[in-house]
Amino acid sequence: MQLARLRLGRITLVLCLLAILGVRLGDLGDRGMSNVFTALLLLAAALGLLLAFALRRSLPLRLRLGVLVALAVLCLAGFQLVRIEGVSGEMIPRFAWRSGGRSGAQPGTSGRVLALGRPASSDFPAFLGARRDNHAAEARLARDWNVRPPRLLWRAAIGVGWSAFAAAGGWAFTLEQDERGQCASARSIATGEVAWSVVLDEPFAHALGGAGPRSTPTVELEDAGGDGRVYAQSAWGRLVCLGARSGALLWSHDLLAEHGLSRARETELAQYGRSGSPLVVGELVVVPAGGEPAANQAGLVAFDKRSGARRWVSPPRNLSYSSAASATLAGVPQILIVNEASLSAHALDDGRILWEHPWPGRTSGDANVSQAVPLAPARVFVSKGYGGGGLMLALEPRADGGLVTRELWHDSRLLRTKFTNVVVQAGFVYGLDDGMLECVELVTGVKRWKEGRYGHGQILLAGELLLVCSEEGEVHLVDPDPERPNEVLGRFHALEGKCWAHLALAGDVLLLRNDTECAAWELPTGD
Repeated sequence: MQLARLRLGRITLVLCLLAILGVRLGDLGDRGMSNVFTALLLLAAALGLLLAFALRRSLPLRLRLGVLVALAVLCLAGFQLVRIEGVSGEMIPRFAWRSGGRSGAQPGTSGRVLALGRPASSDFPAFLGARRDNHAAEARLARDWNVRPPRLLWRAAIGVGWSAFAAAGGWAFTLEQDERGQCASARSIATGEVAWSVVLDEPFAHALGGAGPRSTPTVELEDAGGDGRVYAQSAWGRLVCLGARSGALLWSHDLLAEHGLSRARETELAQYGRSGSPLVVGELVVVPAGGEPAANQAGLVAFDKRSGARRWVSPPRNLSYSSAASATLAGVPQILIVNEASLSAHALDDGRILWEHPWPGRTSGDANVSQAVPLAPARVFVSKGYGGGGLMLALEPRADGGLVTRELWHDSRLLRTKFTNVVVQAGFVYGLDDGMLECVELVTGVKRWKEGRYGHGQILLAGELLLVCSEEGEVHLVDPDPERPNEVLGRFHALEGKCWAHLALAGDVLLLRNDTECAAWELPTGD
């Protein structure tokens, strides 16, 4: 009997090791999932070995019990001394001492009225920029950072969260979470000083995704350089419009309550928290409402940007972590949105669906995060992680005057942009494919190169050059050239810690943050 147990244990161990080898050598489409499966298999192998040791009667009972008790004490001590502070984009746990606590901003009480500058073409007033295309078109960065390196303007503590900055009128607006809850705040781009900070909602936290708000505010200033409005959404779905100068509440909507979603059901449908950044288009502000088709709830919802009155709701589609974008394609103005399991386009006047294409995903599983990229005159590119890859669609007219999609190419091995978005430059698309920078020919879907491991950081096209911020906070200046793989022109370490938030570039000032710190760097220009 004991011999049979030993053989069974050895066979189980060998099978676990072979399974681990298969996982590491295979392609699951996501390095994070490979790490999860590897960890589970290693745990199974370790438990199997421990069980075999405990049942081995040839060893003294006192020895076996002593080892088991010692391991139990070590595990208990480790649990009491160390905590998991989150995970990386590849699902690798990050540990910290329990006694150390978290750094970050303290509750703010400042309530100053801002002196807003006039809106400028170099502003970065929304998620991914004014056109939501991940491109600071007017930037003219120097190619040589050795002669004049980037200069730190300021670094400051910030509340937890993954909201990026929206920059306009000399001020940077973001969302963060402190002891009061989820807050919107305004900081001076020049000094980092917080002028106002107002509470939007109760705190939000997730064991893997981390704590705090996720979406980025949208800022719209008045042409006369007076006041303006800041539109923001909390992770619990509270949409607000604030006065840009003081943070005064102008109007608000509780999207969960208004669309029949309890917080328990919301957590089941979108466990990582609402991430949709408000889209301002014409007189409307548009966000995903997050509705289940079976419950006949809403997909997108549009409000009057000044009064907050609801203008329309679109047919129900469960939300993803993407944000709405506006475009004119095939001659038709439309709003694009990546839903939980589809990509759809909607009419600006009433939200009706103009066209829809399947884009499989589960918001609490293999989530859709990346934006749809409109490509005039009549094409759309979209990408995702978890083995989804890149997809190029063409829009063609129907006999009834509507539009229909035609798939030009789809490759699940390319541009698996888990937390990030791509940029398009000179007929090529660049993105972080499961953490590595990749260049793909836009028309054909042919990969030109894949090189440089940056982790699950962020990228931004600045003029004709590419800024790549690694997951560890190192910023690289890359010349996006299909003939020269990962041509790094310069680099500097901007922040310490996990950098998941998108970049913002206001003029020559790069604004970035992680979940404890934010910083502004002046980038050299002129070449």
